[in-house]
Amino acid sequence: MQTSYDQLQADHHHLISAKGELERARDRAVDSHNAIIDEAKGMLTHCDSEMVELYAQVSELMLTKQWFLKDGIDWVVKLVHQSPELEKVVADLVNSVNVVGVTEGIKQGFNAARDSVRSVEEVPSYDEGAQDALDVAVKSFDDLHISVLGKVADLVDKPLSVIQQRSKLPIVEEDDNETLV
Repeated sequence: MQTSYDQLQADHHHLISAKGELERARDRAVDSHNAIIDEAKGMLTHCDSEMVELYAQVSELMLTKQWFLKDGIDWVVKLVHQSPELEKVVADLVNSVNVVGVTEGIKQGFNAARDSVRSVEEVPSYDEGAQDALDVAVKSFDDLHISVLGKVADLVDKPLSVIQQRSKLPIVEEDDNETLV
């Protein structure tokens, strides 16, 4: 009986020892899993902050694209329209037209005087409404609205690939003057 008791006692110590080892192994596994969970939480927090930053960047890019297509191109066209270079070219053109007009007027006037025309209205090419027509033309130039800019603004919600594809198409179809942009 003593032997059985000693055997039970030895088995009991062995079980307690094994239980301790199992508990320590469990604690190490729990600690390892907790470390992995903490690392994953840190990664998620980092990803969340990166996602917020990327969302802000994408939003900024979308707003930039929207402004560029709706207002930016119009602004650039206005800058070109008001640029000193364009103004000089247009002024040179207008001055040249005026010189040609004055020259033709002098020729017509000289010929009319030579033929003894009774009034200026009888002179060929005399246009009493010329100044009014010029005023209308100047106002039209100043108020110039380029319709294709509206078509560009319509591309705001389109992806870049669609915008690039449209940029390769002709702006105005030659058959029916329909704006394609």
